[in-house]
Amino acid sequence: MNLICPACKKEYPNGLETARHIMGTGDKKHRDWLASVGENYGDLLVNQAMNPGNASYMAVAGHVEKAQDKLRAEKK
Repeated sequence: MNLICPACKKEYPNGLETARHIMGTGDKKHRDWLASVGENYGDLLVNQAMNPGNASYMAVAGHVEKAQDKLRAEKK
């Protein structure tokens, strides 16, 4: 089952791909959504660039996965 981007409603195969989309797009709509879940886009980018692994992407993916029930209900 695909996951829905909470900012633009595009669908991606999993949370990590959705997180990469959100971080890679980085427009106001996506940054605002990150802020609404308590994350700072700039801090996430710096953390992703400066530290090994995908900690920032995994954090964003967690928020995306938590938002899915609400997004699916809105879609119906």
